Amino acid sequence: KDYDEAKKKAAEAQKKYEEDQKKTEEKAKKEKEAAKEVDDASLAVQKAHVEYRKVLDSRNSYRNPSDHAKKLAEADKKITEETTKLTNAQTKFQSIRTTIVVPEQSELAETKKKAEEAKAEEKVAKRKYDYATLKVALAKKEVEAKELEIEKLQYEISTLEQEVATAQHQVDNLKKLLAGADPDDGTEVIEAKLKKGEAELNAKQAELAKKQTELEKLLDSLDPEGKTQDELDKEAEEAELDKKADELQNKVADLEKEISNLEILLGGADPEDDTAALQNKLAAKKAELAKKQTELEKLLDSLDPEGKTQ
Repeated sequence: KDYDEAKKKAAEAQKKYEEDQKKTEEKAKKEKEAAKEVDDASLAVQKAHVEYRKVLDSRNSYRNPSDHAKKLAEADKKITEETTKLTNAQTKFQSIRTTIVVPEQSELAETKKKAEEAKAEEKVAKRKYDYATLKVALAKKEVEAKELEIEKLQYEISTLEQEVATAQHQVDNLKKLLAGADPDDGTEVIEAKLKKGEAELNAKQAELAKKQTELEKLLDSLDPEGKTQDELDKEAEEAELDKKADELQNKVADLEKEISNLEILLGGADPEDDTAALQNKLAAKKAELAKKQTELEKLLDSLDPEGKTQ
């Protein structure tokens, strides 16, 4: 649940940043296009004025004054048309600049920072989720192994119970046979068979008792109320590992946030500023992060003797 919430929060923060970034880029693109229209219209107005000046200065080249006046009127009309286009282009540019609201650069940087922090928190939650999943998988494997051993013992006990019953029946028959035999007829063979049968019966009963004890211990190990000292010690060790893993995961998250903040500071720094101290600090934090991540990976690997994750 914590991982799902962190993942959702990270996705929402990233979406907000991407939307703000897209708005900023779209406004910049529209401003650039509108600025080009203003430049083009301004150039057209200048050309219209130059053309008007040429017509005005060429008065003497016209034989008919009315032709010159007509040409001059056309040039003046062109100035008016191009000036109108320039005014419209300037209005459009100002409208884009004033009516399209986008976040300030500082706000955009803050949104980006929040998105990166949320992403870092998601990573921590994911590691904790993976760790919990691994523990569940290991516990499941342990229970499955015990259940298989229980089934094996139950089968062996069932077989031994049948063998004990058969041996007991044979011993009882030999005792009856011995009790009814005439001592003068010689009972040595029956007595030998009885002695051997009783020895086999005792051995089977001892083996059965041993298997039953093993089964009881296994059944008790599956009962949380009937834990052995070894199991209690193991749980204490796992709890200590859990605590250490949580500490490492939190440290990794803190380092990732610090690195993100330093990268933002460096990204917004003036090229003329001395950023050596920031760069050195960033390099040190990255080295520390790599070390802690390695420690965390080794700790998680130590929980699974086969080095497998779920």
